[in-house]
Amino acid sequence: MNEINPKLLTTDALVSFLKKASKAYRSGSPIIDDDAYDHGYLAELKKREPSHSFLHEVELEPSFGEVRLKHPMPMLSTEKSYSIEETQKWIERIKKEASKNNIDPNTLSIIVTAKLDGLAAMRREDGLLASRGDGIHGNDITSVFDKGVVDAGKGISGVGELVMETNYFDKHIKQLGYAHPRNICVGVVNSDEVNKDFIQALKDKVVRFVPYTTLDRWEGSFSDLIDQHEKVQDQIIKNCVYPTDGVVAEITHTKMKTLLGATNHHNRWQIAIKKRSPTKQTRVKKITWQTGRTGRVTPVLEVEPIELSGAIVSRITAHNAGNVKALRLGAGAVVEAERSGEVIPKIVSVIQTTKRTTIINKCPSCQNNLFWDSDFLVCPNHDKCPAQVATSLGHFFKLHGQVDGFGPKSIEKMVSSEINTLKRIFAADEEAFQKAGFGETQSKNLRKELDRALNAEIEDWRFLAGFGVAQLGKGDSKRLLQNTILMDLFDLTEQEIGNIDGFASLSAKAIVEGLKQQKITITHMLSLGFNLLETPLLSTMEKIDSPIAGLRIVFSGKMTQGSRDDMKNNAEALGAKAQDAISSTTNLLVCGESVGNKKLEKAKKLLVNILNEKEYLSLIKS
Repeated sequence: MNEINPKLLTTDALVSFLKKASKAYRSGSPIIDDDAYDHGYLAELKKREPSHSFLHEVELEPSFGEVRLKHPMPMLSTEKSYSIEETQKWIERIKKEASKNNIDPNTLSIIVTAKLDGLAAMRREDGLLASRGDGIHGNDITSVFDKGVVDAGKGISGVGELVMETNYFDKHIKQLGYAHPRNICVGVVNSDEVNKDFIQALKDKVVRFVPYTTLDRWEGSFSDLIDQHEKVQDQIIKNCVYPTDGVVAEITHTKMKTLLGATNHHNRWQIAIKKRSPTKQTRVKKITWQTGRTGRVTPVLEVEPIELSGAIVSRITAHNAGNVKALRLGAGAVVEAERSGEVIPKIVSVIQTTKRTTIINKCPSCQNNLFWDSDFLVCPNHDKCPAQVATSLGHFFKLHGQVDGFGPKSIEKMVSSEINTLKRIFAADEEAFQKAGFGETQSKNLRKELDRALNAEIEDWRFLAGFGVAQLGKGDSKRLLQNTILMDLFDLTEQEIGNIDGFASLSAKAIVEGLKQQKITITHMLSLGFNLLETPLLSTMEKIDSPIAGLRIVFSGKMTQGSRDDMKNNAEALGAKAQDAISSTTNLLVCGESVGNKKLEKAKKLLVNILNEKEYLSLIKS
């Protein structure tokens, strides 16, 4: 058997596929299973570039609605284990940290709950329900309760999932052609009018927001978990009435949680334990080709539908033309597919090759001649290829994250009407959108969303990443702007970028060239007056470990241990940014004596953490 190997992919292609797979999963239409994602593609990226920004970011949830909320604490992803050995490694890290801090590891206990496979959300102290979003900000989706979603937590705050009862889905919804209960949850959240197929489910009260604190749990020691590794998983999953994606184990010791902390991606005191799944075979009917933002043309296998754990799969990516050629994929080929966690499978291997493999030579979007770049077919018609133009524009609006109405179909309509650049889009008025085929109300809303995008706060690194400069994703954009301000980027040399931690000479060359190509566009967009939040420069902060590094802090009231100016200066020396007033970007309010009630109320409304002077001083000394 010829296995499809992620090593055949370039790093760019690997990251691109991982992003696409993550987006599809969280939108309710997964294209690959968790096992393949974690142990195939993600593992390959970790091996090649362990410091790659993608590995240290929270996967984005889809955007719902226009109201953006800041989480009181980050909603992170979860580290994963697929074997008892990986769980043991996690335990050993905890034991080592405990011993280092004079805590007896034998006194520590673990709780295990089901890992719900739904739509992640947080019920806040103010009663609002927020989607996970980018882990820092989510959208207000409280309206789902008005639509009929049941609050299983009865108003208690905390992280949970929007889910549907598994048995109800299997009996009433699955036959309607939906692949997974998550589809229903996404549909209920994302639509003003509930799909007629879901109305009865809401009336039957089987669609719920379930906080993790309300779930049945197992509790025991480290040795108990290892001794009963599979038994615990089976017991928890069997007793859960909702779709699951394994179980979650976490330590209960509060101080140990603080000591272990978190990466930008996951909490170190928590791990998801999963099982690998069986495989099935299916036959390829044909291959379709899709042109992406960078010009790379991706082959998609149209296969005979297969059912695995309730999911119907009919389309699977073949990653690149090199795979199609090397593995002899095409109509008639038989592939083995694997899945876990009730998501769409990966291709594990090729059981039977096709008699004839056809590789296209013209772009499916613009019919321009394609060329080979390693294993990829590429369309060089970047500025005029409709698919590339549309997906590039879509990339900007997706990264901005605060603009509704500019989805793929809308952008394709704009592009076909010559509203095909960011400059033209932001310059378009209601009349221009109507001429492009949009209705009067929709045209008005599009213009309104553009105006809102200009005024809404957006991080400068997210703004930069939206232009799709080669090698400048979100993580690298942020890293770059920690070393220079946005307008000075265009003056950086390859050597200067290469000298920054995390950048290699090849990526530096691509960045310099990409910035040169995008300079006019970026400069014009900056001139429109976007409300950018500047990334703090490393040169302005002391490079030391600090519990307040990166936080935006407001000091208020009369301090007893020095003046407020002294405290501000000390905070900035520890890597924080002192603010004069509370805003949506504020992380912490430090209160001395005689703090006004209005300021406290505003901080509470914006979910800003509040500490008194004594608590703050204890924090920075910890």
